[in-house]
Amino acid sequence: MIAKSERIPGSAIKGRRRLLVLLSVTGFLVGVCFAILQFRNPRIWSADVVQHAASVDENDKQATEELHETIHRLQSQVRKLKKDLATERNSHRANHEKGAQGKAVATATEESLAVARVDRHTAWGPSAKLDKEDPAFGAFLRTVAINDEVLVAVSNINYARKGGMLDLWMDGVKRSGVKNAMVVALDKETKRNVEERGVKAFLFDMQIPESQKNNGGNHATSALKFAILKRFMKLGYSVLLSDVDIVTLRNPFNELVRDSDVECMSDGFDDQTAYGWDDVYDDPAMGWSRYAHSMRIFVFNSGLFYIRPTEATMALLDKVIMAVETTGGWDQALFNQCIFFPNSPTNVDPGVTRRVMDRYVFMNSKTLFRYVRHNTMQLETVKPAMIHVNYHPNKFERMLAIVDHYVKGDKEALMEFPDGSE
Repeated sequence: MIAKSERIPGSAIKGRRRLLVLLSVTGFLVGVCFAILQFRNPRIWSADVVQHAASVDENDKQATEELHETIHRLQSQVRKLKKDLATERNSHRANHEKGAQGKAVATATEESLAVARVDRHTAWGPSAKLDKEDPAFGAFLRTVAINDEVLVAVSNINYARKGGMLDLWMDGVKRSGVKNAMVVALDKETKRNVEERGVKAFLFDMQIPESQKNNGGNHATSALKFAILKRFMKLGYSVLLSDVDIVTLRNPFNELVRDSDVECMSDGFDDQTAYGWDDVYDDPAMGWSRYAHSMRIFVFNSGLFYIRPTEATMALLDKVIMAVETTGGWDQALFNQCIFFPNSPTNVDPGVTRRVMDRYVFMNSKTLFRYVRHNTMQLETVKPAMIHVNYHPNKFERMLAIVDHYVKGDKEALMEFPDGSE
């Protein structure tokens, strides 16, 4: 490798110039002296100069001594100038290396900071700077959040009428001692009803995407949640998102692990379906290689999950929002595709880290009505924090039964319903 030329400081250049001038003068003086001596006594330069030294007259001898002294003095000055020049160059080189080291440290520091900025899984928090992007909402969230976290339900008037499902949701939240809960109201009437119940609400003026208008009221409204969540994330708040068909029995914030970008309730009903299993496909026509393994897991429920403000999370939300707004797909299916499908020629993975919530702590209604209620030991010992009535259409009635059993102590309250729907 060819080293780059060093830039020599002005003092070193001046030293070199002095050396060249001195050498030139020295050469000139020595030449003059030798010429004089040669003119006055040519024998001094003959081959037998040593043999005839005794015959050199006193003036020639004196001139010779003076010449040697001059040469010696000039040589001493040359050595000193060379030494000074070497010192200058070494000093310059040391400063250059020190500067390079400093630059390297500064570069490494900048790179470390850059890595910190682009770390895709480190959550950021609220700040005055972020609040400027959404001042009214930022000021509102500061009155609700605890430890930069909020429990959020999204509702319109279809669920917010007095005595309806949203009332049951709010009753459970307040009964469990959750202080950092709020409702994103999609209309003014919902906001008013929620605030009358003593729960904070913020009005979002949003329109259902054209691609979702034919998916039914529930799914169409649910599809808005991802754009809503993005506003929370931008301001630095983590959100435990809850559909309104959920009964809260204990403070769910005490049960979160918070080690992943997204932490979701599973639609699975046992350890395999909830946490994953090796599913083997059998194709007898392949003979020796008839068995092919695949990894399977039941989907994350998009009606109950905890999400943190990270770069990966923002990429996920952008991808889901795009899918929701441009396709007619079910938002939960799109949500899971964006989380689980890997990078491929046809897909870009947002790369979120993910955790499945404990299936007994954040419980779906199939687990409860199909299994737990028929197991006496589990029914007595398992104490869920939240139960999502996601598997059954008669949601309101089953929510009331859950309250009767777990809150009021009615041991028969869950038994009148079929395992599934009829």
